[in-house]
Amino acid sequence: MAASGSSSAFISPQMAALLTGKTVRTIHNWLDSGAIAGRQLASAQVPSGVLRQVDLSSLAAKEAHCLLQAFVDCVLQADSGDAQALNEVGIYFLWSGEYSIAANCFEAAAKKGHADAMDFLSTCYFNGQGVDKNQGLGLRWLGSAAALGHSLAQGKLRALGFEV
Repeated sequence: MAASGSSSAFISPQMAALLTGKTVRTIHNWLDSGAIAGRQLASAQVPSGVLRQVDLSSLAAKEAHCLLQAFVDCVLQADSGDAQALNEVGIYFLWSGEYSIAANCFEAAAKKGHADAMDFLSTCYFNGQGVDKNQGLGLRWLGSAAALGHSLAQGKLRALGFEV
């Protein structure tokens, strides 16, 4: 189901950067040039007094996956900091072969204590998918997931010879 143009969903430039694999600066440049649409809200929380948001449907010209309503809903939850949604967005990009975006999503969710994301992130580090291959970081994230009771991570540690 495609997102309709009449009810736009707005996300932060940081989430737009995460979804596209671009920098926040690039997202702001796209907003400034009109390549994507957005809005500005008055906000005392930012030094400029203006909070910029990106119209998610306008990213469709750049990123086709942004059209699916279920994906839009998940991205909106992820943008609000929901660890489960960040993990789900990461899984989407992992399956799409966009490993660096997936690893960034998994890391964001893992830092919020999401055990599945920790397990996925460990796999990214062990295999060098979207991040530099790093066995130490892979083991660290795998151990963190296992410590939270993630049974798959515990099994992987046992297979590596660790007592869990």
